[in-house]
Amino acid sequence: MYYLDEPFVGEKERKYLNQSIKSGWISSQGPFVKKFEKKFAKYIGVKYAVSCSSGTAALSLIFKTLNLKKGDEVILPSLTFSADGFTLLQSGAKLVFVDCSAESFCMDINLVKKKITKKTKLICPTHLYGFSTDLDELKKICVKKKIYLVEDCSQATGTKYRNRKVGSIGDFNIHSFHNKLIASGEGGMITTNNKKLAKRFEYLKNPPSVNRPEEMNGFKEISLNQRMSNLHAAVGLAQLERLEKNIKKKNDMAKIYNKSFEKSNLITFIKPKKYERAVYWRYTIFLDKKINRKKFIKVSKKHGVMTRETYLPLHLHPIFKKKSKLKLPNCEKIAKFGLDIPSGVSLSQKDIIFVAKKLLEIAKKLAAN
Repeated sequence: MYYLDEPFVGEKERKYLNQSIKSGWISSQGPFVKKFEKKFAKYIGVKYAVSCSSGTAALSLIFKTLNLKKGDEVILPSLTFSADGFTLLQSGAKLVFVDCSAESFCMDINLVKKKITKKTKLICPTHLYGFSTDLDELKKICVKKKIYLVEDCSQATGTKYRNRKVGSIGDFNIHSFHNKLIASGEGGMITTNNKKLAKRFEYLKNPPSVNRPEEMNGFKEISLNQRMSNLHAAVGLAQLERLEKNIKKKNDMAKIYNKSFEKSNLITFIKPKKYERAVYWRYTIFLDKKINRKKFIKVSKKHGVMTRETYLPLHLHPIFKKKSKLKLPNCEKIAKFGLDIPSGVSLSQKDIIFVAKKLLEIAKKLAAN
């Protein structure tokens, strides 16, 4: 079976894990945690990187770190992973969804401008599937309006926007290591150049303990355990040291898929912009409307090729849906016709050629029927 994004774990991960276990330090106090944070900050190009238990944990602490409160407004793309909406909804803030642009997986900046009010506290773009949002324009808006810019880089670690890594431009940025470009099993990270925000996040992710003054003097706010273990950091560090090689594999894979599908009128795809280096956490295709997507998925699986629908936009989920029945046509179109196909780093060139050929064959048969 050709899976969507099967991670690769090699000898270096085993070596670092063994070192962690032999040292006796398997908790968050182990040395690999700080090593991972330091190297990750350098890789992204920021002053501070602070680890945590998951990308969702990082998202869940946004509203406390940035002092988000009920009545504040947060602008985010509707086409994104559910955790973005769930965690921000818990803060009591009002979520303001925007559409993606017609030729991109990422939020349309022109639409963002129209949604900004005096209550807007935070804009949170998602670099979906490893493609970058237009950060220059967004940064200008946020600086001018004194709004926090929070990049969700969970699917885009290593993506470059105008030769800068995503996660280095926003005020406070989120990374995930759950089966992403860095796959440590579980784990997350925030990146920032703001020392105050980094220290506050560090404080909030740690549970009360006897070596804190608050333990004896009295607590003023809640902090809970959302730390990364030394074991996960050991795997994460090994994955980070291989990341550029894996990104090259992802881009080589995309070139093969692009060439295979470029002359097809049944399968299309989105190309990265000239000024970005996408990392293709997932490679996504779009089926012609003549093709029944459910049948396509079923037939593909019978041929050993795993495929899956793209995200359902958040504004269409019952938990977010309002009586106004918001219409966001571009992300709704992606959700209706989009399909994620195998894009793991373990796939060989031969595997990728086979998958592309098989999917084209299936598309032709289903379109004919």
